[in-house]
Amino acid sequence: MYEIVMSDEAKKRLSKLPRYIADDIVKKIAWLAENADAIDHERLRGRGENSLHCGKYRIPYFRDVKNRVIYVEDIDKHNEVYRRLERR
Repeated sequence: MYEIVMSDEAKKRLSKLPRYIADDIVKKIAWLAENADAIDHERLRGRGENSLHCGKYRIPYFRDVKNRVIYVEDIDKHNEVYRRLERR
């Protein structure tokens, strides 16, 4: 099992979502923490982040295998989250 560390940006965006959507995203991130060693991670083109999908929402993250930590960078709808990543 991996530890989950969320950025301030991800926490802020998660807190602004409707409860039922936020709950689904939290469950999906927990699933990722439990299954990170068994799944094929989808890496974003030209970037170091991986992307987890939850309905219309995307969750870019980094996986630190050595320390068994997943860093959640952001949470938002598909186009919005990728636009913000491009600006970084």
